[in-house]
Amino acid sequence: MAPRFSPLSPAKAVETAGGGLSSTWTWAAVIALTALIVGTWLTVDHRRRDRLAQWLQPGYDTASETRILLDRLSLSTAVEGLTAELGGLVDVVSKLRIAEQRSPKLPFGVIVAELEAYQANLLPPDYAAKLAVDDTLLDAYLDLARMQGVRLEAARAAIVVVQGMIEKRTRR
Repeated sequence: MAPRFSPLSPAKAVETAGGGLSSTWTWAAVIALTALIVGTWLTVDHRRRDRLAQWLQPGYDTASETRILLDRLSLSTAVEGLTAELGGLVDVVSKLRIAEQRSPKLPFGVIVAELEAYQANLLPPDYAAKLAVDDTLLDAYLDLARMQGVRLEAARAAIVVVQGMIEKRTRR
């Protein structure tokens, strides 16, 4: 006798031969696979952001420390050799340079440049005695004091920008 062919369509023949996978199982498998892929991606993304946050945290902390120091310096005019916070400013500038090397895409260099310009505008230690002798120096000393204020505000603005960039990159 000759073999008989089934009148079933090829799709039904495959379904019958394969054990009868229904469309419900197929959709459940697709949803499960999608959930697995999305979960894996979220885990990898969170780990990447955590590593980035740990990498950028020292620079963020240094910027915060600098902001606090600048707030103290803004209370009075800085005089070379007499203002106590100037020693801390040297340390902070060194830390900011390290942060700049660690993260060259962030503008830590702008903060460093503003702080160095601030240090260039310090009043001389004997400015009061010189002013008592020659009152024509008053305009020069007032200009130095004004430039100190301008540089402090420019450094504060640069700190806000850098911290905003870090927060944007590490936002969850």
